[in-house]
Amino acid sequence: MLEGAKGKLTLGRVRYKNTLPLFYKFNLPFVQIVEGTPSRLARLLDAGLIKGGILSSFYYIQNSTLYQPIPDISISSFGKSGSVLLFSEKPLKGIETVKPSGESLTSNFLTYSLFRKFLGKKVSFVGDAADAFLLIGDRALELSLSGKYRYIYDIGELWYKHTGLPAVFALFIVPKEWATYNPKLFAELTLTLIDSREEFFKNLDTLPLDRGTKLYLKRLDYRFGEDHLKSLELMEKLFKEYILGRF
Repeated sequence: MLEGAKGKLTLGRVRYKNTLPLFYKFNLPFVQIVEGTPSRLARLLDAGLIKGGILSSFYYIQNSTLYQPIPDISISSFGKSGSVLLFSEKPLKGIETVKPSGESLTSNFLTYSLFRKFLGKKVSFVGDAADAFLLIGDRALELSLSGKYRYIYDIGELWYKHTGLPAVFALFIVPKEWATYNPKLFAELTLTLIDSREEFFKNLDTLPLDRGTKLYLKRLDYRFGEDHLKSLELMEKLFKEYILGRF
C-alpha cells in the first residue's frame, strides 16, 4: 500500500504563478510539496520520487488507470491562457517547424494536435532553427510583453476557437490506491484545494500582486466540469490517433 496516514504524501507543485490559487491556503500535515516544471514533475512521478500533485493533464491521459484526479480542480482556460504561447516571425499558415517546450507535455501535444487536426498541417518538432517556438509559464508571460516577436499565438485561445472546449493544461492527481485506502485524507485534500482556490479569488484584489498577474489569474479557469471532461476525451482520442512519440 502507498504511503498514507503514517507517512507523508509527497506531491508536486509546478512553480509558476498559475498555481498560486491552489496553494494559497494549503497546509496539510500529511503532505510534503516538491516544486518543479511540469516535465520534471512527470519524471519524478515516473521515478516514484513523488506520488502526485498538480501535473500535466496529458500525463494523466497516459496514466489514467493509476491516478485519481481531485474533483473540480484543474488549470484550464476558456480562450486565452496568457502563458502557453507560440512565438514566431511567420504567420500561422507559414509555420512548418516548431521548437517544443522543454518544460511541458500538454502544451506540446495541444500545439501538435492543433496544427494536424484543425490546420491540416503535420508540423515537425525540431531544435533552434524552427519557424516558431513554444514557451509556457512565467517566461512566456514575460516574453509576450517584450514586443520582440511579430506573431504570438495563444494555444489556449486556438484550442477553444477550434473545439469550443477549454484547454485543460493540468490536473491535481493522486494514486487511486492511496485515495481508496485513505478516503478521509483524500476528502481533506480535496476540500483544502477548493477552499484555497475560493479564498484566493475572494481576496485577490487585496493581495500584494501586480495588476498584470491579477488579470492573468482571473483569466484562467480552476474548475473541472463537463466541458473540461469533453476536452480531455478529445485529447485522449487525438493521442490514440496520432500515437505519442512520433511527433
